[in-house]
Amino acid sequence: MKKVSGIFALLAMGSMAVSPVMASDWNNYRVTITNATSHHVITPPLIVVHNKHFKLFEVTEAASDGLAAQAETGSPADLYNEVSGAEGVYEVITGSNVIVYGNKATFEIRAPKKAMISMTAMLATSNDAFTAISGKALPKKRVTYMATTYDAGSEYNNENCAFIPGPPCVEGSGNARATEGAEGFITIHSGIKGGSDLNPAHLDWRGATSIVSITRIDD
Repeated sequence: MKKVSGIFALLAMGSMAVSPVMASDWNNYRVTITNATSHHVITPPLIVVHNKHFKLFEVTEAASDGLAAQAETGSPADLYNEVSGAEGVYEVITGSNVIVYGNKATFEIRAPKKAMISMTAMLATSNDAFTAISGKALPKKRVTYMATTYDAGSEYNNENCAFIPGPPCVEGSGNARATEGAEGFITIHSGIKGGSDLNPAHLDWRGATSIVSITRIDD
């Protein structure tokens, strides 16, 4: 059983990996993540700056333990520990608060030229859905990416509040883990279907569930 533990008050974390890239080749960027849903809460995101060889996740492959934990509980702590210092990773940061629908959160990152960015965050009112971008290029000036919603495949989508951390499910409901019937690998999420505790009229989505805007900051 996995418990929701403080996903609404996580401390920000940051990590800079040792890199041979010259300091003069690094740029600063502002990253803004907007919750594009009408009722979902997005949990504190994890942002990774990396080279073209690093993959945070891949569709049709099993989610790492850290990504599964984030997609099921909302906490990025295990995933942060997994990727910090990994080969090809320059920087890893996490948010400090959830992003409520209609709101946004802004972060600053540093990256060498030709670096890429990936981001993951849970849709809190789901079994194991996460909104993400993967291996996107950092801009010369500014770029906006529409995030895809993925199913981590680590938990069965029963839509039952006993297995879900976000509202209208309450924290005391337990957020148990239902692995029997889970896909076993990452897929594009098919949305909220209803039939249990979740109302698709409020919680289903069409298109992107988050928007990631990145602006290079001049020194």
